Amino acid sequence: MRTLARKALGLLRRGKRSLVLRLRRKSDLSVTAEHWGDEAREKAEGDYWQGLYWQSYVLTERNINRAIAGEPDENWLAFTKRRFFRRSRGTGLSLGCGFGILEREALRLKICDRFDAFDISPEAVEVARREADKAGYSDRIAYESRNLNEIELERNRYDVVFAIQSLHHIEALEHLLDEIRLSLRPDGLFVVNEYVGPVRFQFPDDHLPLMHGLLSALPESHLRDRRNGGLKTEIVRSSAEEVSRVDPSESVRSDEIIGLIEERFEIVYRADFGGTLLQHVLSNIVGNFDPADPRDVALVDLLCLYEETLIDRGVLSSDFTYLVAKAR
Repeated sequence: MRTLARKALGLLRRGKRSLVLRLRRKSDLSVTAEHWGDEAREKAEGDYWQGLYWQSYVLTERNINRAIAGEPDENWLAFTKRRFFRRSRGTGLSLGCGFGILEREALRLKICDRFDAFDISPEAVEVARREADKAGYSDRIAYESRNLNEIELERNRYDVVFAIQSLHHIEALEHLLDEIRLSLRPDGLFVVNEYVGPVRFQFPDDHLPLMHGLLSALPESHLRDRRNGGLKTEIVRSSAEEVSRVDPSESVRSDEIIGLIEERFEIVYRADFGGTLLQHVLSNIVGNFDPADPRDVALVDLLCLYEETLIDRGVLSSDFTYLVAKAR
């Protein structure tokens, strides 16, 4: 009798722990969905956000373009079209679509004839639908709110799958990558533009002096934080817990992405494009550099050259990469 009671108590405790974990996951998903809904709305409202992020601003983008395409004026998507999609394919998939800029631009470039597009945030999906309608693409993009950690994709459906800054938000990477592989048609391609650096942005301590050295070399006029209006005088590395609190999905397994892709796909093109220092140094201040001022253009080019040289010499690894792959 006591044995049965102990077993029953054990089952009750395991059931309780399982329930707590499920509730925690549900809470985490809600936080993540709300966060990316806010992001989508902000980006759809105007271009100010481009001056907050290192990889989104016109001056740094020229250096990223050079690293990926070999030309400062050809962005990664235009390069993808020229190099891999000289004729339009049938159906594409956008994973973690946000406010939908990827699908709209890919349709404009005639990479695909139509798209499926998924995002965990219902609000982001609604924003993307509105933007697609404004652009006249609403009949060519099928949007849906889906959790990419659990998604099941139709087999042999897609000519191209895009994962643009979305894989580093996925915990069930093996599951998602397997689904992508099986969803591709025999000649289909997997296009990735991604953060692959340290989990939760926990970069090594010896990166901080390099970042502070760059920041201290900038004129005070360029240090105004475009989010809070103050001066940016130091780099603060948030703890993993703080990063997770803002978005529980943030860079959850980012340092495993390349290895897991290589196990399932043959990489046919890859170009690393840095960001190891500059994503932190230029966060919230990159928009202070004037594209019309030759001195500002030169200053950004020098910052990028400094980081690129350290990566080429093996002092740093690249935190961002672009790659195109086909299923093994």
